[in-house]
Amino acid sequence: NSGGVPAHPGEPPRKPGAVAAPPGEVAPQAGTVATPPGTLFSCACRDVLGWGFSEGRLEIFHGAGEWLGLRLPHGAAPQVVARLQAVTRGCEAQELALPRGAGGRRGFRVDPSGVVTAVTRFSFAETAGLRPGA
Repeated sequence: NSGGVPAHPGEPPRKPGAVAAPPGEVAPQAGTVATPPGTLFSCACRDVLGWGFSEGRLEIFHGAGEWLGLRLPHGAAPQVVARLQAVTRGCEAQELALPRGAGGRRGFRVDPSGVVTAVTRFSFAETAGLRPGA
């Protein structure tokens, strides 16, 4: 086993702290309890819209606006964020409180996948920093 963590039947041995998961998957870290062992969440890297931190956990936004909240071990967030930045087109999410403009409109449009497609010039959305592609 050459110093690796004992593998489950049919799995190759792993080094401590290594996770056998493709870049777009969240898997339990060696030494943690997860029943049954394996992948906790999986999506294509292109489907990751962004991420944010809230009350000691990481929130990953994906697909058509769905999200997943994960509690991370202390100090693990920078490693997870670096990995997300390396393998996705997403970025850190920002919460914006946007009042409605004239006519009750928000000043931006979103496509079905959750990506901003248009921002009205001089709207509250533009002033707050919202841009197409976000």
